[in-house]
Amino acid sequence: MKHLTLTLVAMSIFAFASAQRVNDLHTFEHTLTKASVEELTTSRLLGVEALANQRGGGALLFEEDFSNGFAGSNGNGAWTTSDNAGDSAWVYVGTDGMGTYSSGAASNATHPAGEYSTNIGSLESETADNGWMIFDCDFYNTPISEGYQDTDGSLTSPVIDFSDDGSVILNWTQYFRYCCYPYAPIYVEVTNDGGTTWTTFDAHGSFIEAANTASANPLPTSLDISCVAAYQSEVQFRFSYMQAPETGNAYSHYYWGIDDVSVTSNPNANDLEIVQLTNNDIWNVWEYRVTPMEQRYAAADGGVLAGVLYRNSGTENGDNVDIIVEILDESGSTVLNTTTETIEVAYSFANAIDCPANAQDTIYIPTGWEPSSTGNYILRATIDAGVEDATPDNNVLSKVIVFSDDEYGHDDEAELSTEVFPRESESISGYYDPSGQGNFYHTVNGGSTAYGLTVAFGESCGTNIDGEVAELEFESRLYFYDGSVGITDSPFESTFWTFDPNWAGTTQYLPFEDPIELDAEAVYFVGVIAEYESEGALTVSVQPDSDTDNSTGEYNVTGAGDYVWFTSQTYTPGVRLILSERVGINEIANANGVTLLQNRPNPASNTTTFAFELSTVKDIQFEIRDLSGRVITSMDKGTLGAGNHTIDFDVNGLSSGMYTYSLIANGVSVTKKMTVK
Repeated sequence: MKHLTLTLVAMSIFAFASAQRVNDLHTFEHTLTKASVEELTTSRLLGVEALANQRGGGALLFEEDFSNGFAGSNGNGAWTTSDNAGDSAWVYVGTDGMGTYSSGAASNATHPAGEYSTNIGSLESETADNGWMIFDCDFYNTPISEGYQDTDGSLTSPVIDFSDDGSVILNWTQYFRYCCYPYAPIYVEVTNDGGTTWTTFDAHGSFIEAANTASANPLPTSLDISCVAAYQSEVQFRFSYMQAPETGNAYSHYYWGIDDVSVTSNPNANDLEIVQLTNNDIWNVWEYRVTPMEQRYAAADGGVLAGVLYRNSGTENGDNVDIIVEILDESGSTVLNTTTETIEVAYSFANAIDCPANAQDTIYIPTGWEPSSTGNYILRATIDAGVEDATPDNNVLSKVIVFSDDEYGHDDEAELSTEVFPRESESISGYYDPSGQGNFYHTVNGGSTAYGLTVAFGESCGTNIDGEVAELEFESRLYFYDGSVGITDSPFESTFWTFDPNWAGTTQYLPFEDPIELDAEAVYFVGVIAEYESEGALTVSVQPDSDTDNSTGEYNVTGAGDYVWFTSQTYTPGVRLILSERVGINEIANANGVTLLQNRPNPASNTTTFAFELSTVKDIQFEIRDLSGRVITSMDKGTLGAGNHTIDFDVNGLSSGMYTYSLIANGVSVTKKMTVK
C-alpha cells in the first residue's frame, strides 16, 4: 500500500511561527459553510480524469522547450519575468541542474531549493535535460527564520500571431505545491491588445485543489484560450503565480515548475464528451457510492439524481444535444429506467458566452427512479448531438452505485489503496501528533438512527515510529454539524476506544455508546480522532484523488498551533456511517470460534504465512482475491480440528499490490488485507 503523509515531516509549512499566519487556517475551516463549498468546488472542478483538459492534436502553432533559457528557443523571441521578489522568484534550471535568474545572476542552487521543498526533485518533463522554468518562492523565502512574504510573479511569452487560427490550445508540462489554502495560486493570463487587458484562466489542470499536497510529476495540462487568442495577431500569455482571490494574501512557499510549452489547433469540429457522472448534487450536498435504503430519494421527490458534467471540446457549437441517463441492473444487461434531457446549445470554448469558458457544464437530471431492493446498480449517461463525433468513446460514462440495508459511504472499498499517517510530533519525541479522518453525511429522510461507524484502518495503524506495535487510544465521533462554527466547534457524541493490533489492515465496526437519532435534512460529520499525542499512529485507508464533493475532513494543526478539522482534501477515507445495530465481522467470527490473524510477513515478497485458530472442528476454505474481487487462489483445506493452524503461501506469482484473504469456517467468513511487494 502506498503511504500518504498528511503533513510534511521535518518541513511542515504548518509550523510557521509568524503571527501573520495565526488563525488563518482556523478561520478558513470555521467559515467553510455548505454555501461556501459551492464557491470552492466550482474552482476545484471534479477529478483527475475529468480535469485533464487535453485538447488539440491539430497543427503546431508554437513551441518552447526552454533550451535557450529566458532568451527563448526556435526563433520565437524572449520570455520576460516580473515578480515582487526583486527578480529572485523565477529561475531557469539549466542543463547542469543549477539555477539562473532572468537578470543572468546565478542562484547557486539546484531547484526547487527551499527549506520545505528540499528533496522534492526536478520536474520530470520530456525535455527537462535541456532546461526548464520554476517559480521557486520557497527558495526565495528561505530561511523562514529571517521572515517571509507572500509572493507573486509572472513568466510572459513573446508576442505570437494567431490571425489565421480559429482554434488556439495552450499545452504545457508542470508540477507544483503550495501553501496554505486549498485554492491553487497558479493561473494563465492571456492578452491580445499588448497587455492592456488580460483574461485569467485557472492553471491547476487535473489537480484537485488542496494545500500542501504535491501535484503529479509531471502533470500535462491544456487550456483552450481561443476566446481570447483566435484570429488575433498580437497574443501573449503568461504563467502567473498570484494570491488567490478567494483568500487574498496567503501564499508564500513551495514551487511551480513549467516546461515544454506548445500551442496547437483543434482539428475536431464536433467533439462532445462527458467528463464526470455523479450520484447526487455535489454542489449543494454530497454524493454517495453507498446509500442506505431508508435514505434513498423517493421517486415522488425525483428519485436518483444524476449529475452529468459535460463539455464541448470541438470548434462548433452542438445544437439540440440529448443527454440520456439510464439505470441498469448490476450485470448491465437490463435497463431499469431511462430519462432524456435536451440541451438547446452546447457551446464550444471559442464560442462560449463567457470568456474564459467553464471547463465543463453541469446538468442535474432527476430520474424518477428509486430502488425497490438493495444491491448494485449501474448509472450510465450518454451525450448525443445527432452528428458524427470525433471521439465517440468519451460520449458514454458509467458508475456503480450501491443501495444497502444500513450503510452510508462515500468511498469505493476496492480503491482504498493509500494509507494516511499523522505527523511525527515535534514536542514529544517518538510520538505522533493528534490526527483524525472523517466524512460528511446528510440525512434526506427522517427516522434514521446512527448506531456506529465502520473504519478501514491502515495496515500500519497502532504502530510506533519504528513500526512496532504501540498503544493507541482514540475516539469515534458523530458531530451535529453547525455551519456557522465549523466542524471543530460543533457539538458531538463520542465513544472511546483502545486500538486492537488485530484491526490493522481491516475494516471494523465501531458502535456508538448509545444510538443517535438523526433528523431529516440535517448534516453530520462522522470520523475517528486521536485528540492527543500518541505513541501509536492512527492511520486510515483512503481512496486517492477522489474527494470531488468536498466530503472529507482531516484533523490537523493550524499555523497558530491549534488542532481543528480541515475540509478540502484530495482523498476519501474509508469511514462509513451505519444505520442499524450490528456486530463487527470479527466479533461474529470470534463468537463462532474462528480467529484469523494478520499474515506474516506483511508486506510479503516471497513466502507469507496465514495463521488462524479454531475452537472446534470445522470445514475450512481459504481464498485470496485482488481488490476487484477476483479470486486469485482458492483452497479447500477440508475438516480441521480445534487449535492453531497455518497456511504457507508463495506470493511470487502475484503482482505487487494489495489483496484480501478470507477464511471460511462452516460458512462464517472473516477477511483481512495483505500487501505483496
